[in-house]
Amino acid sequence: MKKKQPPEHKGLLKKTEVPHRPLVFSFKYFDASDAEICPTTFRENYTQALMQRLRDISSWTAQEFVTKPHKSIRNHSHDWPKTTRPKGFVNLNEQLQSCVGWQFQISSNKHGRVHGIIIDNVFYVIWLDHNHQLYS
Repeated sequence: MKKKQPPEHKGLLKKTEVPHRPLVFSFKYFDASDAEICPTTFRENYTQALMQRLRDISSWTAQEFVTKPHKSIRNHSHDWPKTTRPKGFVNLNEQLQSCVGWQFQISSNKHGRVHGIIIDNVFYVIWLDHNHQLYS
């Protein structure tokens, strides 16, 4: 009996449909190495505002997040050439860098933006852009 060979892959993540499951958040790939984008300290009430926003967005599906822009959170994909970091999430491995970057605001310009990638129904938070530096 011949042993079945695993499918060949070229080191890239397989593109899949964004699921209709609730969006969950992970800090597995969080990158605090760029102090301008992700400062070491935050304004008063930042943590509470961030947690409330994460809680609220957790009631959405991943599909809703990527297909329905909402004015209240300004969710959209990145247009990297128009940012202060045109090479994107450079500290991620090549596979993860190939994923679309996404952002949403924490509150009306007061607490900045959260930037990351979505794989399946997981939003991986990469940067907490407290001072909205990515689109300065």
